Amino acid sequence: MIQPLRHLHRRELGFLGLIGLTGLLIGLHLGSGLEGVGMAGSTWRAIDRAALERRIEAGDLRDREADWFRPAVSPDAAGGPLAPGGTP
Repeated sequence: MIQPLRHLHRRELGFLGLIGLTGLLIGLHLGSGLEGVGMAGSTWRAIDRAALERRIEAGDLRDREADWFRPAVSPDAAGGPLAPGGTP
């Protein structure tokens, strides 16, 4: 392990330091963004896992597409280019 380190020059060490500093700053930025996730008034959406599991077990979500899902309509059927939601 020592042998490869002897061949590093000041320029390479500076570059490796810059890479390390960049990684540290990115990690700190991501960590600070996650602090307020669980707080009241946060803009992050939290999933009520217990309610979701109850709906799955009851079968409420079976054979049902999501409310936001709109299938794309064929250009032949819509009379124009392929458009999501059926609007050309």
